[in-house]
Amino acid sequence: MNDFPRTIVLGANGQVGSSLIRQLGESGVGITRKDADITNKAALFRVLDSAGPVSALINAAAYTDVDGAERERERAFAVNAHAPAWAAAWAAEHNIPFAHFSTEYVFPDGGERYWLEGDATAPLNAYGESKRAGELAVHEANQEGVIIRTSWVYSEQSGNFVRKVLELAKSQQSLTVVSDQVGRPTYAPDLAIPALQIAHDAALRSKIHGGVLHLASGEPVSKYDFARAIVDTGVSEGVLSRAIPITEITTDQLSSSVRRPLRCVLDISLAQSLGLQTKPWRESLVAVVRTASQ
Repeated sequence: MNDFPRTIVLGANGQVGSSLIRQLGESGVGITRKDADITNKAALFRVLDSAGPVSALINAAAYTDVDGAERERERAFAVNAHAPAWAAAWAAEHNIPFAHFSTEYVFPDGGERYWLEGDATAPLNAYGESKRAGELAVHEANQEGVIIRTSWVYSEQSGNFVRKVLELAKSQQSLTVVSDQVGRPTYAPDLAIPALQIAHDAALRSKIHGGVLHLASGEPVSKYDFARAIVDTGVSEGVLSRAIPITEITTDQLSSSVRRPLRCVLDISLAQSLGLQTKPWRESLVAVVRTASQ
């Protein structure tokens, strides 16, 4: 465990938030939805004010249901745009560093190129629009704040792609997975130390021009190939009794009417040049699969 100063983490029960709290240990001040409704400005400020002296604020809270955001657009914007802006403003008022997590969904289809931090955004759905609105609001509220875009986050918690594939592989005879969605699977705990380094290192933040950084694992992969790797790892680790067949389809063949970006891969060269590294996802995947049998 690293010796980081006292830090507030919004969304402390989520995949990234809980990873940050574990890394911080006693110096972590976790705030969950039970502690405050962050979509209520007064309630958010009360809980932040009550935290006592802190050295940084990191927002890992998010509305992440892509399909649900189409139905609950107001809720998605409240969590992903309004709350981050208020948190950023609070941090600016208290003169402490602020970091906010965002997503590759602020971009459209990527084709053969990877998305750089300064590339123009053009989200394809309400979720992406809410996250982009959050980025803009954070920049407006706090010129010194840093936005960390990441992708395909997974962890030992339930509800992410890795755990869902394992659960379905135990109960289904076969799986169907899209092959034209490509990204960088990222293990939540691998985001914790880089995010804390950014929050507590002014010299490092000064090298993040424009206040946006892409931070994700190295090897891009399609969801189909990622699912195959999950199942294969499940078999090799004894979590799955057999490797079930997986059929690849295109996103157009999905029943969902919500557009998702195809081949949307973040360029992580800036993070790498700053020494902010994450483990290869194949290595981290083993740790997550092993916990599925516990």
